[in-house]
Amino acid sequence: MACNLNLNFFEGLDIVNVSKKKPHPLVLEFCSGGLSIECPWRLIESGNIVIGQTDFLASSKKEYFNSLLVDSLRKRTVKRIDWLDDCYMLRLYLTDNGILDIFHDSTEQEGWELYHNDGFSLISLPGGEPELSEKKGSTSDEA
Repeated sequence: MACNLNLNFFEGLDIVNVSKKKPHPLVLEFCSGGLSIECPWRLIESGNIVIGQTDFLASSKKEYFNSLLVDSLRKRTVKRIDWLDDCYMLRLYLTDNGILDIFHDSTEQEGWELYHNDGFSLISLPGGEPELSEKKGSTSDEA
């Protein structure tokens, strides 16, 4: 299914908090919404992988990787978010040449949820197909 998603309202949002549970989820809180990740992900800076989900699964250095993750993501700003339909991957372009790739790898579990305080929710369903939900007129604060 070709999927044309408009994710422009995430542009310019700051990452205000980062938390990582065992083994999932990785949660990014934006100033207005967030992203909950329960599938493979990797953070790339200037073309190099800095850290990825597997680093937490196969290492005895979890505290080190947790600090690296939080320090690498917190206080960054979302420049753009793309949905790559051909490989079911969500890609976040961040300030300071950062890219966060999120790629679904399960036929039975949901992979991630991208949500905004205005009622928007994009969920990666089992198998990777995205499901969009927009609730207009939800209880968001108007600026």
